[in-house]
Amino acid sequence: MRSAVQIVLPVVALRAAVLWGLIRLVFAVLPLAGGATFGAISSSPIAMVLLTGVVGLIDVHVRGERILWANLGVTPEVVCAVYAAVGVSAEVLLSLIIR
Repeated sequence: MRSAVQIVLPVVALRAAVLWGLIRLVFAVLPLAGGATFGAISSSPIAMVLLTGVVGLIDVHVRGERILWANLGVTPEVVCAVYAAVGVSAEVLLSLIIR
């Protein structure tokens, strides 16, 4: 029997990485609307991870996948945790590249 993480991870990992990239891009471009320079807001990595998890959970609800995941025995907490875990690995990779 496969665990809930083994069921969710192959399906959600790519979506979570794209979502994290889009969230990062929004926070980098957002100051342009106010007339500031690109990347003027320095966003917290913890906030980015939490936001990725929450927006990922909202994405699952909007797509109507809650019932599918529930039928597979996957709780919403596991789905949110997988989105956040991908965000953590992306933030670590980003910090290694930048520094």
